[in-house]
Amino acid sequence: MSCSRIRLVAVFLFLSALFTSRSQAQTKGVVNFGRLKNLEFVNQFYDGGTGSLGSGPGPNYGLQFTANAQAIISASKGGSGNFIGNPGGLPVMFFQTGNTATITAMNGVQTAIWFYYSALQTGSATIYSGPNGTGTILGSLTLPPNNSGCNTYKLCVWTAVGLPLSAPAGSITFADVPDYLAIGTMHIGIALPTTMVLASSQNPSVEGAPVTFTATVTAIGAAPAGSVTFKVANQVVGVVPVSAGVASITVSSLKKGSSNIAAKFEGTGFATVHKNLTQVVN
Repeated sequence: MSCSRIRLVAVFLFLSALFTSRSQAQTKGVVNFGRLKNLEFVNQFYDGGTGSLGSGPGPNYGLQFTANAQAIISASKGGSGNFIGNPGGLPVMFFQTGNTATITAMNGVQTAIWFYYSALQTGSATIYSGPNGTGTILGSLTLPPNNSGCNTYKLCVWTAVGLPLSAPAGSITFADVPDYLAIGTMHIGIALPTTMVLASSQNPSVEGAPVTFTATVTAIGAAPAGSVTFKVANQVVGVVPVSAGVASITVSSLKKGSSNIAAKFEGTGFATVHKNLTQVVN
């Protein structure tokens, strides 16, 4: 093979590898608006650039914000925001103009998106497959008013919500009356935090008696969807879908002595959780 042909092959392989790595890249990170100034437009801060007041450069997450998306600091922290109790005491995102603000993930997002919000009127968050609120709607969240008992500050309650993703997302659009919706820390491309409690219907039990093991699964921001794999003494005895946060299985073959009962929850967009208990059989 000639030297020129070898060079062409090498260049082709390099470009192919570069294109593949970029096309497979996915945005994953925490967006907390913590390094932005009061009333600073986010601009290119989360695309490795700066905010409108020069803050940055920020992390290069490949995120592009519409021009109306601003950060605001609580008045209790020296800013002008009429809110308190936001997670970590960090700035939040809001918009004073228009009815929506959109974040586009240039590299796409997989797994899940979850965040904290506070609202005075009903808003929404819609996730799209394409950039700038285009393409297929992958999911939508209603963001109802959640503030009560607020005195000095209008916004004092923050609720975690989120959506697991079954396909890569390209953008998320927040909609509400201007100045009535605040978005706190966002977790992009990160599984929804999940917990599980494993319980026995009777412990100890009698040999030959049926024992029901129940796994109760909860997740921040969304109802858990997936299945629980149950094991007795490291042997699988069943895989049960989670329904209304619960998966149960009844076992009648437990032998005398102590057995380790294990449960493992798995679901797209949710963190995997393991739980164990010791079942005593008399």
